[in-house]
Amino acid sequence: MRQYLPLIGILFLSLWTNPTSGSGFPTISREGTNTADPTSAWQIQSRITPEIDGQNIFSFQYHTDGKSVIIGTTDFYIYRISLLDGSSIWKVQAKMYYQKEFDGPKIFDVSPDGKNFLSFGQTDPNLQSSERYLVVRSSDNGSISKKFPAEFSVFYSVTADIDYRYPGDESKHNREAAGLSPNWIQTIDSAKYIDGGRKILVSYKHNMDGPHFYDRRLVIYETNSGRKLNEFQLTSDPNTADWTQPAGFEIAHHQFPYLHVNKRNTIIYGNAHGRIHEINESVMLQNSNIPLVEEKPAGPIVYIPLSTSPDLETKDRQTVRSVTVSPDGKNLYCSAGTEGGYIQVYGYNLETKKELFRSSFFDAGELIAPSNDILIIGGLFSSGKFNIVDTKKGILLFASNEEDNYIHPHIFSVHPKLREVLALSSGRELLILRPQGAVSPW
Repeated sequence: MRQYLPLIGILFLSLWTNPTSGSGFPTISREGTNTADPTSAWQIQSRITPEIDGQNIFSFQYHTDGKSVIIGTTDFYIYRISLLDGSSIWKVQAKMYYQKEFDGPKIFDVSPDGKNFLSFGQTDPNLQSSERYLVVRSSDNGSISKKFPAEFSVFYSVTADIDYRYPGDESKHNREAAGLSPNWIQTIDSAKYIDGGRKILVSYKHNMDGPHFYDRRLVIYETNSGRKLNEFQLTSDPNTADWTQPAGFEIAHHQFPYLHVNKRNTIIYGNAHGRIHEINESVMLQNSNIPLVEEKPAGPIVYIPLSTSPDLETKDRQTVRSVTVSPDGKNLYCSAGTEGGYIQVYGYNLETKKELFRSSFFDAGELIAPSNDILIIGGLFSSGKFNIVDTKKGILLFASNEEDNYIHPHIFSVHPKLREVLALSSGRELLILRPQGAVSPW
């Protein structure tokens, strides 16, 4: 595979016309500066330096009041900060064992009523291999109001000769005595309130890194009781599966992009083989009742993003990096591609079953569609850019380029009601981005 696209490929992509009218995507260059549309460009409205004791920000989420933000820092503290002046409302310690150079408490989501937020705890903060589990914390003071039990893996494959199910207490004690990490434990990956806050959708991954990326699972809990309602084990669809490989995947699945679609009451997720599936409660139940991963249903395929790169022999194996759906439930957007930088953003109409657009190649990672016309795009890599696009007009509204408007490509949050995005500029500075003119709702 060559490192750069040939000139003819770049010209083709720059002249790409949208297959469906009423939706589009601007050309975003992989190199150099991208310029937002001057008449519609979003701007940095304010810069805020929060009172977080000089620590770096690891993650954050808007509170539902839109006037404050909940922040997790790299020294494992959680703060609630006023966005009016950056002052601290409260601070609480969330002790963890430092597992990597850049780590901290993840703020997953804030409840629709604003009373609680989702984060994680660790069973033994002094032991690196101890699992991280879901916790609910109070938005009033940061205290833990509910702990969810750690999840054990249910991964079982005959053809790949892997069984990560709990081996029993005797095997557990033998592994502990031998200094071996538990390979039956899953750790929390992300969590989201769904169904108006009555349920919590959680993704889990294997507790060990390396070749265990395929062991991924979705679990739905009832919020008040903590009762498990349903679950789903990630597996490849039969037409692309290689069952000599774990879960049928020939490609390690570093991301497990998924979301609950309120308008459809379904979950849409993407996999490493470039397939986007849609599952409902029935598919999840059927999947959970079958022990063997190679026999579990992956759910119907709703879309397959095809690469336009002349350098890729296999066009339909673009690993899905992120998925999002417009609030009206009609349009699906995804970022998909290979590690070599051949990543595109795709638009697809779930009602007409027609592709809306394919973007040029650029560093596209996380996608969020807060409205039916706006798409927010954070880069996949740490050196990536941050962009905001109007998909109805097909124009670029914001592009992070120079040092004075640097934005971390992975750490940003969408205002719950207004057309506003909170972004991380440096290790400590927050930026509020809004369109020009009067403040307006999404």
